[in-house]
Amino acid sequence: MPGSVPFLHRLRRSPSAGRRVRRAGLVLGCVAALDGLCWLAAQRVMDRALDGWTTRLARQGWSVQAGPRARGGSPLTARITLRSPRLHGPIGRRSAAWGADGLAISVSWLHPGTLRVGLIGTQALRLSGPDRAGLLALRGRGQDADITLPLALRPDAPGGQAAWSARRLDVRVLDPAGHETGFRLDGVQGHGLWNDQAGPDASRLALAVTADRVDLPLNWPLIGSMPPTLPDPRRLHDAGVEVAFPGPTPGDPSAHMLLQDAHATWSTLSLHLVGHATLPPTGGPDGTFTLSLTGIGTTIHALEQSGTVPRDLARAVTALDRWAAETGADGPAGPSPATPVLSDRRLDLPLRLRAGGVFLGTLPISSIADDLP
Repeated sequence: MPGSVPFLHRLRRSPSAGRRVRRAGLVLGCVAALDGLCWLAAQRVMDRALDGWTTRLARQGWSVQAGPRARGGSPLTARITLRSPRLHGPIGRRSAAWGADGLAISVSWLHPGTLRVGLIGTQALRLSGPDRAGLLALRGRGQDADITLPLALRPDAPGGQAAWSARRLDVRVLDPAGHETGFRLDGVQGHGLWNDQAGPDASRLALAVTADRVDLPLNWPLIGSMPPTLPDPRRLHDAGVEVAFPGPTPGDPSAHMLLQDAHATWSTLSLHLVGHATLPPTGGPDGTFTLSLTGIGTTIHALEQSGTVPRDLARAVTALDRWAAETGADGPAGPSPATPVLSDRRLDLPLRLRAGGVFLGTLPISSIADDLP
């Protein structure tokens, strides 16, 4: 046949090849139909979850504006995008207002048991007391920031768990005095669980958050004036917090907090904090903590080179390390990377909270607000 394509010519003459093509087309059609049915089923699941959460929040006194829903996705994912969602309601003795540019809620065939909530654009949270004197505002924007929930979690379930991650978070904090402070967090990961029916021996709420790096605000006087002799003083590395709130104790109106771990590395100094606190309905919190510091000697010597700390302090640290080496306090072989000099070893300091004040042992060093949630 003049002008015909050889492949199509052979295909028309080969019944087996035609059958294979028809079978392939049938398989593709079935896959497309199955994907469409799964997409519709996932959309219904997400609709029920959104409606259930909205109803539960409304019963708890929250005003909910979910915003318009836009549906979409890909061949392997079903997605609902909420534009300009808003929440307003009570958190303890404070009122909270949250809003966002958008949220993308999705279910993927690759992770069929997980509901993923992606954060779109700017997220804003405002906490204020009854007289608005304790105003605190947070504004953040994330890159690849999302929250994952088990798909089987019911909106009215008394307990559940979640996980979150972000490649980068830019957070700005506005305090009651109107001062704005900015942080940048890289490599954020975390998880949490809650159980509304937990007793005093279990966690009503537990959270854990880690960050590979935290850029500190340059408008902090201490950070902005750090000398070049101190390595990388404008950020924290390997920072993390793990905290739990046990369930209520019968007859005790106070809330309790267990700080299981808080750690970070700042320049040549490593910090670690553990402890517990009681949050009474009125007045400031009471608690006991242990602050552990490692690398004090190296940090003091770096600051001394720029005149930030008195030379007498650096000389005293040097004398202490020399004394430890001469008397054998560093061991028979002297200091080594495994056994640093005495001034760089771990130092444990007792911190106490009493009626809104912070004490180092019995020495008052600071105060904190008593208008807590």
